[in-house]
Amino acid sequence: MRNRVEIKSDAKQLIRVSHVSPLVMSALLVVITFVLERLPILAGFPFFTVGYAQAYLDAMVTGSYAAVEEIFLSLLQRASPFFFFLPILVSLATLVLNSGYYIYCMGIRRGAVMPYSTLLDGLGVAGKLIWCWVQMTVRLFLWTSLFIIPGIIAAYRYRFAYYNILTDSSLSAGDAIRLSCQQTYGVKMELFILDLSFIGWNLLVPFTFGVLNIWLIPYMTLCDLAYFEDAQNRLGRSFFSGNGWEV
Repeated sequence: MRNRVEIKSDAKQLIRVSHVSPLVMSALLVVITFVLERLPILAGFPFFTVGYAQAYLDAMVTGSYAAVEEIFLSLLQRASPFFFFLPILVSLATLVLNSGYYIYCMGIRRGAVMPYSTLLDGLGVAGKLIWCWVQMTVRLFLWTSLFIIPGIIAAYRYRFAYYNILTDSSLSAGDAIRLSCQQTYGVKMELFILDLSFIGWNLLVPFTFGVLNIWLIPYMTLCDLAYFEDAQNRLGRSFFSGNGWEV
């Protein structure tokens, strides 16, 4: 198994030599995600009129929390059900979009030319990805409710579940999660140390107004996929198991 230094060096090299630039692809991902995440805010504007804004400011100035509560209850009564489901829909759309980005990164690891349209390739298994997200969310909630540490361990245990669905569409969501538990057996600490090595970069992201993510996202994803590829090899599975994607 390659060590962390080699994996990170390989990831930097891939960012430099890939046919379709990971920096351009990640910039596209960042922009689309930025727009999607602000849709719920835009959807709330029709409900939050100037009158509500003035009433809210007056309530905050006077310190009347009962008035603030009354304002929000009034907003809830006026809002449509779609307004409340929109953040969930945005999260699911972002999940599928990120999955397309994972497919792109998997392709450039094999030397393939991956077009920008690859970002939409996650739509083909969107149902399984969403069901996998639901199952992992429930399990992580249950583990975290016991204590924080079991929740963190569980998160690392399920880390490769999405990758499994994207590389082998014959797997069910439950199979992908169980396979991830096998793949991460004995390497969860290495993955944790890998994440720690990126903390400095992540702390710098807000100071660059998110621009640093354009480089950091492919760097982190390619490193993560290297561990996934090693895990596949240990279990005697190919990186792409039956999807027929060729270089």
